[in-house]
Amino acid sequence: MSKYLLLLAVLAAGSAQAWDCKYEKDLDVTLNLAGSEQLSVDATAGDLIIAGSEGITEARAHGKVCASEEEWLDAAEILTEGGRNARIAVVLPDADSGWSLTGNRYIYMDLRIDVPADIALDIRDTSGDVELEGTGAVALQDSSGDIEIEDVRGDIELEDSSGDIDLLAVDGDVTVKRDSSGDIYGRDIQGSVLVEQDSSGEIRFRDVRDDFVVERDSSGDIVADGIGGDFRVERDGSGDIDSNDVSGSVDIPDRS
Repeated sequence: MSKYLLLLAVLAAGSAQAWDCKYEKDLDVTLNLAGSEQLSVDATAGDLIIAGSEGITEARAHGKVCASEEEWLDAAEILTEGGRNARIAVVLPDADSGWSLTGNRYIYMDLRIDVPADIALDIRDTSGDVELEGTGAVALQDSSGDIEIEDVRGDIELEDSSGDIDLLAVDGDVTVKRDSSGDIYGRDIQGSVLVEQDSSGEIRFRDVRDDFVVERDSSGDIVADGIGGDFRVERDGSGDIDSNDVSGSVDIPDRS
């Protein structure tokens, strides 16, 4: 079973988090996206799955709220806004309510959204894993949790604080503007790859049609395999740099 299907099974069962779900409720909303050029998604604590589907013109969101206090369920909701720049936003109780993601006081929402295939996404997520498949261009800001993106028909731009990043079958350019910790893996990229800043973790890309450039890397290995353009590392702190089957030039720091 793939990671994507496994997470769907966990989400359907109730909780993808490490603790029990003492109180829970389901939320379902539908948002008409006919004429929308982009969908913004503001998610909070919990796992996020967005899947593109052919033949639909609306977003169908299903949220499962889990909380340690029953009264907190009433404050959890999914807000929607239509138009050219449509929006779906998760609302959870304010931090002043005294809950956290550790210990016995918690609230989170696991969210799955089915969207029209190819729609562009602008996503902000705080904690929990993110899985995207079959969508258009993606701009993602994520604080913590793993990121898995597959079969995207457009460019990808990422900012991530912690967690692994796994990219597969991207029909466009990939830009990692900032990554603090965690590995970055990519395969079958039908464009260029640019990693502007990476603090720690391995960076490995395979089968990239155009250039693969790492501007700044602090630590961790860098591996390039099957690059159709140039491979260049401008600044690197520590870790091995390996390349294989690069069609263009190879330019890496001299450590002799």
